[in-house]
Amino acid sequence: MLLESFARGRESYLVESYLTDGPAVLREKLGVESEDQWRVIFDYLVFQHGLLFKAVSRNSEFFVDNYVKHGLAHVREMLAVEDEKYDLAFDVVFDFLAISKEGLRFHVLHFRERYTEVFYKHGAEFLRKVLYIWNEKYEESWAEVLELLLNGVCEGMFNERNMDNSLKAFSYLMNGKRVARKL
Repeated sequence: MLLESFARGRESYLVESYLTDGPAVLREKLGVESEDQWRVIFDYLVFQHGLLFKAVSRNSEFFVDNYVKHGLAHVREMLAVEDEKYDLAFDVVFDFLAISKEGLRFHVLHFRERYTEVFYKHGAEFLRKVLYIWNEKYEESWAEVLELLLNGVCEGMFNERNMDNSLKAFSYLMNGKRVARKL
């Protein structure tokens, strides 16, 4: 009955209003005061009319930037879809942000040291769950993440080794050129 009153036949208008004005203004326009009533309308727009993907694709730069800097949980919080019932609908959003727009790559590069530590402490499966890429369809993405982490570790080791070798070489040269003077 609620959907018949507020949503049926006006879905495209509601989606456009949500995208343009945001959820608070849409709720006010509809006159929906109850959180439960709003959730029914919101869920209908999310599950039946792809509201999440439309919102993210229209503002892709904003959402990719937030994903890279703050992670997937932050994006879910911004969209108000933290509940498990939105997992399937959010998969499309994740694929768009992380895979199509290469947000996963930039996110891992941004937090490479932290994810390397997580990998050492908790293992690969835990890291895959944190990055939301535990399904088989993300095997290629997982390989890319591992390559990024490996390159980071190798760069760090290479730089440390070069620094140690440079200090040893400098000490050797300075010791050879040192002039012994009497005090």
